[in-house]
Amino acid sequence: MNDDRIPAICEADTGAIASQIIVQYLFDRPGFQQDPVADTSDDTIIGAHCSCPTRLNGFNMPPEPFDLRIIMVTVMQYSYNLESGQRITCMDFLPGNGEDQKLSQMLISVGSVIENMKVPPSGGCVVSVKAKFDGVHEVLTFPGFHQLFFYGDYKNE
Repeated sequence: MNDDRIPAICEADTGAIASQIIVQYLFDRPGFQQDPVADTSDDTIIGAHCSCPTRLNGFNMPPEPFDLRIIMVTVMQYSYNLESGQRITCMDFLPGNGEDQKLSQMLISVGSVIENMKVPPSGGCVVSVKAKFDGVHEVLTFPGFHQLFFYGDYKNE
């Protein structure tokens, strides 16, 4: 659906759908909703989830390559290959809470794709992308959940 400009996310996460709407509207491309996992061995974040849009360069651009493999008779695995070295923006919109006077926040980081984790042998979700973000990040305290990775360096925008 995200490849067809229909914002879609999982688990009814209002912050994730707000992020997907913002990214699609402002940057004319879908984002990859993922769950961040800290890799303290090299200060990177592995963004992992079960699916990823293919039109990460833009809705009017060719899709990213992916592999379709049959793991068992009833399970098909899609393996996306996000381009190593590709600059990405990570965005997470955290909705405020009117009752507690908590304001909404938008968390933004930029970095580069380091590698696509192969699943298996690595564990986790089928799409697992390792990224290194600019600046000094304590990866164990990298904030957010269901963040979006999307192609391009859009921190200033």
